[in-house]
Amino acid sequence: MLLSILNVVILVRRWAPKYGISRDRIDSLLIWVLLGTIAGARLYFIAQNDFGMYVREPWRILAVWQGGLAFFGGLGGATLAGFLHTRRHGLRFSRVADLFAPAIPIGAAIGRIGCGLAGMDFGTPTKMPWAVLYTHPDSYAPVDGFSRHPTQFYELVGDFVIAAILLKLRGKLRDGHLFLSYLILFSLLRFFLFFVRGDVPIVALGLKNAQWTALVILALALIPLTADRFKRTVPNSLQA
Repeated sequence: MLLSILNVVILVRRWAPKYGISRDRIDSLLIWVLLGTIAGARLYFIAQNDFGMYVREPWRILAVWQGGLAFFGGLGGATLAGFLHTRRHGLRFSRVADLFAPAIPIGAAIGRIGCGLAGMDFGTPTKMPWAVLYTHPDSYAPVDGFSRHPTQFYELVGDFVIAAILLKLRGKLRDGHLFLSYLILFSLLRFFLFFVRGDVPIVALGLKNAQWTALVILALALIPLTADRFKRTVPNSLQA
């Protein structure tokens, strides 16, 4: 987790001058984003798990060492914190979001290494030749003799592919579109990945919580992209 955060910080600070953002300003922003990430990740985890227990024992909300940080929540918290900070300091949120876009999947990929080694976010049983069998008694994955999809490493590879695509697109899209592209690509990755995630239950219509969240994010990201493309293709006379 620490290596993941450090990599995001290093990359964002290195790229900031290209986006016209000073190092001092980006350091302040990074603190906001980090706090928003942790708060959002924790609240999203609580909302989709034993919410009643946290209401009865609210001190457990702060016990992050007992597990319980969800990526989608962290992404939402970081985005909200970044938006509030940019509004407060007169920065363009679209440019700041584009600055962070390629760094997010790189940091997330590094974080997945720890998940894979510890057995967190494990997959469903499979007989694929690359399946992983957990045997350590302290593993977060079930030690039941069944080999499982290494979903953590599927996501690691997917994150690096997304990062490569975004780095290729950087500087070629309108402000804000690089971040929207990240949201679209990551939502698609998560939607299909969760068909083989074994640690979360189905909630409705054969889909899991993260898949419904991915669909919502996908829709929210596609709407502005589609609207912007429509504005650029409709003749000015029709727009008027």
